Amino acid sequence: MSSKTLLIDLGGTNLRSGIGDTESLKVSDVKKFPIKSNEDFYEALQSVNAVTDFSEIIISAAGPCENNKISMTNRNLHISGADIEAKLGIDKCYLLNDWESIGYSLPVLSNTDLSQLKAGNLDLNDTCLAIGPGTGLGFSVLRYVNNIPYVYATELGNTRSFNEYFIKLFDLESSAKFLVLEDFLSGTGISKIFNSKSGKNLSAEEVVYAYGHDDLSTFIIDNFVRGLGNLLSDLALTFNAKGGIFFAGSIMRTISEMNSIKLLEESFKNHHSDAHNEILNNISINLINKEHTPLYGNLNYSVIRRLHE
Repeated sequence: MSSKTLLIDLGGTNLRSGIGDTESLKVSDVKKFPIKSNEDFYEALQSVNAVTDFSEIIISAAGPCENNKISMTNRNLHISGADIEAKLGIDKCYLLNDWESIGYSLPVLSNTDLSQLKAGNLDLNDTCLAIGPGTGLGFSVLRYVNNIPYVYATELGNTRSFNEYFIKLFDLESSAKFLVLEDFLSGTGISKIFNSKSGKNLSAEEVVYAYGHDDLSTFIIDNFVRGLGNLLSDLALTFNAKGGIFFAGSIMRTISEMNSIKLLEESFKNHHSDAHNEILNNISINLINKEHTPLYGNLNYSVIRRLHE
């Protein structure tokens, strides 16, 4: 069987493809295609597959994955592995939730692929958490069963138990704008909070870049980081994430270079129990710098899924 696998990462505006080698765990020939319609998606697949005629394709996309089908949350597209196999004439198409893919990328990262935001234990062969506030809030858990990695994608961003805390933290009025966690902890959430408190429409990027120059923007980003630290503290204790916590995405990459990032560690370790503070103190928080992380996650899944079978 060929060691070459076609890798696809489908986002809201672009599709990235790459050729993965399951023996070397290297990704090559990365290409980007703008995707404006569902037809563009299938045309891009046909284009990249026609060059090599792969027998296997791994696709990651935003949306819950059930029975090898994904209904995307950032575009009106329903993807079926069986349909793609028929359209492309390939043996097998596997679909992954985008954060499932990022979780599978963790075991193939090296120290040079990471920046440490909080010191602590970093062990990619132990339970790890991957999280990213972007358009929504992505979260997945990497766990090992008999030394074999399994990744569990979640719908953390659509949970509601933290609402009261964040409404108080940001000094907001309860409204239909703030119903789930990602209404606070995401790029979309940053924009919503700014609009709710000022009546003005700014993008998350504009609010972030106004940090230190605009009082409201500074208030929002400081509390965004505080709230994120408290959330991660609860998640770290829930999953006993001894391997570490890993951020992905441009928002945290930008915030990691700002003064507000010091608030992350302060709120993360602010537990009333000394014993649990010690656990939290031993957990590292890291930023993923590696390019094309989902493609590497797809490639690693191609290898690991054979161990699952």
